[in-house]
Amino acid sequence: MGEEIKKKMTPLVVVSMGQKVTMTTMQWFMGKLKDNESDGGAELLAYKEKGNPNPCVYIGAVIERLLDGAELMEIKKVDNEGTLREFCVAEVDCFIEPEADLDNLLCLSEKQKIILHELENVRFQEKDKNIRLDHCNKHPYSGQSMLRYCMSEGLIKSVFPLHDDNDLKCLAHDWYKWNKTLTSQPLGDIRNYFGETIAMYFAFLGHYTVWLIPPAIVGLLYWCTSWRNVNRHAVFAVFNVLWTIVFMKTWNRRCASLAYSWGTLKNQNFEETRAAYYGEMGINKITERVEPVYPKKKRILKFYAVSVPVIGLCLGFATWVMFIYFWIESLTIKRHAANPTLLNKIVSYIPGIGYTCAILIMNAIYRRLAAYLNDWENHRLQSAYDNHLVVKLVLFDFVNNFLSLFYIAFYLRDMATLRTTLATFVIVQQVIGQIQESLIPYLLSTRRTKRIIKEGKLENCEKYSDVTTQAKIETTMDYYEGTLDDYLELFIQYGYVFLFSSVFPMAAFWALLNNITEIRSDAFKMCRIFQRPFSKSTDSIGAWQAAFEMLGIIAVMTNCALIAMSPSGLKILADWGPIKYVLLFITAEHLVLSIQVLLLYLIPNIPNRVECEMLKTEYKSKQALCREFMQRNSKRTSSALLQKAVSQFSNVINSDNNQTLNITIKKEN
Repeated sequence: MGEEIKKKMTPLVVVSMGQKVTMTTMQWFMGKLKDNESDGGAELLAYKEKGNPNPCVYIGAVIERLLDGAELMEIKKVDNEGTLREFCVAEVDCFIEPEADLDNLLCLSEKQKIILHELENVRFQEKDKNIRLDHCNKHPYSGQSMLRYCMSEGLIKSVFPLHDDNDLKCLAHDWYKWNKTLTSQPLGDIRNYFGETIAMYFAFLGHYTVWLIPPAIVGLLYWCTSWRNVNRHAVFAVFNVLWTIVFMKTWNRRCASLAYSWGTLKNQNFEETRAAYYGEMGINKITERVEPVYPKKKRILKFYAVSVPVIGLCLGFATWVMFIYFWIESLTIKRHAANPTLLNKIVSYIPGIGYTCAILIMNAIYRRLAAYLNDWENHRLQSAYDNHLVVKLVLFDFVNNFLSLFYIAFYLRDMATLRTTLATFVIVQQVIGQIQESLIPYLLSTRRTKRIIKEGKLENCEKYSDVTTQAKIETTMDYYEGTLDDYLELFIQYGYVFLFSSVFPMAAFWALLNNITEIRSDAFKMCRIFQRPFSKSTDSIGAWQAAFEMLGIIAVMTNCALIAMSPSGLKILADWGPIKYVLLFITAEHLVLSIQVLLLYLIPNIPNRVECEMLKTEYKSKQALCREFMQRNSKRTSSALLQKAVSQFSNVINSDNNQTLNITIKKEN
């Protein structure tokens, strides 16, 4: 049976089993994969690798099962009339040409996403509560995801979709090769291969990089000129503040266009519960499906009674580390002032570099803590989980990365130190980031390839199928955690560039150089370092949109305050007086904020072209519903008329028969 499935099936997803798996557990797991949904299974095709103590399980599905999943997940496809709409199995002929292969209707990433959805939806039922799996510390409870349980107990090491070598080579050639550095990214191909979430990140990164060119050029001009007065800082600050407004508005429009072309714009699909969500089994009031239910009061209590105090302690610790840094730096500065030698000059830069490294270390530790707290809070929906995690990370990273700059700017009021510290943060973090994201991944990729060859996993490939060899190689690749760290990196860079832009105009230039290589290094990691992630749908960058907009508003306040406290600005204080001076800059700040709000209202988030296409699609959908309604009514009317005619005809026949019978009886009498 396994060999027959192996011949028929194209493996799409690989499950790498752990060392604790016994034959009994493996048979139970394979049964769950193949059983019908009505029996609590996934109703998929699967076969396991033979002759390996830690085998891989290869999973696929028949096309009919995938199409049912596509309809359930409300995946949108382009029909024969060119309209992007939700796929429906009953109308499958409307989405393919008469002689087209049905298997090509869904792309590979969509098929893999459907299989993951079905795997995560297999949950332990009431009858499985007493099940005993070998080497497991905890018993599963009713409603728990089978996949998450097996991974937490070490029965499964990893679950990942297989790469497609041909598509990956074409994508890599058009994406991260250095001869493509100054060309646009193939976002359509990225979306088809990795999904909307990853494609949206690279779209945002590319858009942000292109829009860094104007402030980078202006910053270079300022660096090359000797113009030094309040007008210089004011012009550059106002330029950057207005730039942030226009940048975010243009991104909103770009994002809407991409989301519409991908079929995710204003997607009001019902969001299912997370696979890691746990609780007692109950009935969903909206869908009337059986799913885990967890009291909302407990989640709120966990957040405010535990998560908030822990986050507060972390922020306090970050503040304490900042003051330690300032204390050490003051000692080195005093030492250099007392004995101005080259060695003491070099030593005076060590605290800044060390504090920058400490910031990166604290960021990494806190991210793990934030993820643990978020998991423990047990959010039901993935969107709620992501939003809470982003809020936790943004809050800590803002304090950890920018608090010292605010302290120098508005408490110490030392513009020279602020400029030096900001330059140190920007350059050191970008150097460390390039080492982490370019050099180390390349070395790891080279080392992994050599190790695989040395272990003989690439030798005698003829005894394995191509899929088996590919799975062995991809099992050794790193797991992709998601776009969270990438957005955090851009968030911090965005703050460094624009919160204190009037002090360090060259920040945009260094950010531009970093992002040009960032696009290629991130693309290289996605194609060569990481296992292929499962596709995820999205219509925007989520909560990061609000985070970047928040930085834009804060940038207005900080830059206006910096101009007011600059030496050139303080000269006006002597002529105007303190009250008029403060009123002047408060008025300027509110004027810029008013311009920001005005632009937000004047420039629509969705382009007119996209709105017209959306209205056209909605109109066609209504027309289709009307036609379907008319056809049903027509059939019902015809059926009713036919039944009425048959009834009348039957009455006539019965009446004639009765009359004939009466005449016969009379004659006999």
